[in-house]
Amino acid sequence: MIQVRAAGNDPEPGLAEAVYLLMLVMPRPSLFLFSVAILSGAAWALGGQAHSGPIDKVEGDLGAKTQMARQEPGDKPSEQGFQKLNEELAKQGVHLDMEAGLIQLQGSLTLLHEPLEYLLILEHGNRHEALVTVDCDAQSLNTAMLLTGVETGQNAKVTPVDPPPTEEEWRAGAPTHTVEAAKGDGFYLYLYWTETGEDGREEKFFFRAEDLILNIYRDRTYHRAPWVYLGSRFIRPHKDAEEMFAAQAEGNLVSLCYFNPANHLLTGNDPDADNQDIWFPNIFLLPEIGHPMTVYLSRQPLELPPPQLNRAGT
Repeated sequence: MIQVRAAGNDPEPGLAEAVYLLMLVMPRPSLFLFSVAILSGAAWALGGQAHSGPIDKVEGDLGAKTQMARQEPGDKPSEQGFQKLNEELAKQGVHLDMEAGLIQLQGSLTLLHEPLEYLLILEHGNRHEALVTVDCDAQSLNTAMLLTGVETGQNAKVTPVDPPPTEEEWRAGAPTHTVEAAKGDGFYLYLYWTETGEDGREEKFFFRAEDLILNIYRDRTYHRAPWVYLGSRFIRPHKDAEEMFAAQAEGNLVSLCYFNPANHLLTGNDPDADNQDIWFPNIFLLPEIGHPMTVYLSRQPLELPPPQLNRAGT
C-alpha cells in the first residue's frame, strides 16, 4: 500500500489534496498511479501517523497489483486543494471546471481535404489523418477526465464471420465481419473559434465535433453521440523499456474509427466507425489550416460556448 504523509496538523485532506500530493512526489505524474489514486478515492495520513483503510487491489497493464487506501466516507475535497490541482493541470494545457464537468483545450486545425481517422491528436500524433492538433499532456487530460467522474466504456468488438463468405457472396454484399459498437460513458465534444469578417467584425463559430466530420459514403456528417471513454493503457515498446502511457507516447487522443487495442482516450461510435476510408473534414464549415481553436469536452450537452476557463487553472 502506498502511504503519503503531509506536513501540518490540518484535518484529513480531501481527494484534491491527495491527488496534488501524489503529483508532488513524482517528477512527471505517473498516470497509472495518478488515476488509481482518483478512482480508489485514496485516503491520506497526516501528522506522522499513516492511515490504513480498506484496501482496493487494482490490476493494470503494468503487470503488477497496486494497492491504494480508499477515501473515508464524507471526506470532502477543499477549495484550496482543487485550486492547486487545477493549477497543475493548467500547466499541462488542461483547463478543468470539475463542478461543470467541463474540460477546455487549445489547438488548431490540422487538415482540410485529406481523409481522417482521428478527431484530436497531440503534435507528434498521426497528423496526416487528424482534424485538430491540441497542445496538452495526455496524462493530465486523462486525469481531468477521471476527475469529472467518467467511467470506462467498452471498445468496439469486431468479429469475423465464420465461415467467411465466398468471393461470390462477398461481391454480392455479404458481410465479412460483425461489429458491436463501442458503448458506455463519455463526453460531448465541441469546437469553437473566431474569424474576422470582411467588415472587420469578429464572427464566432461553435459546433458539435460530429458536424465537422463528413461521411462521404453516406453523404452525411458523423452521428451525434457522446464519445466513449476508453482511457488508453500502458505499453512497453520492448522488454527492457519502461512502461509508458500509450496516448501520450503515440499522440493520438480521440478516434473516429475503431482501433483495438485502445491506445487512445476516446472513440466515436458511428454506425460506420469500422470503416477507416470514409471520413473527411467538413470543408463547408471549417476555417483554414492552422486556425486556432478551443476544444471543449463536456459531460453534458452544451447549447452555447461556455466562458473561457481561467488560464491560471482556477
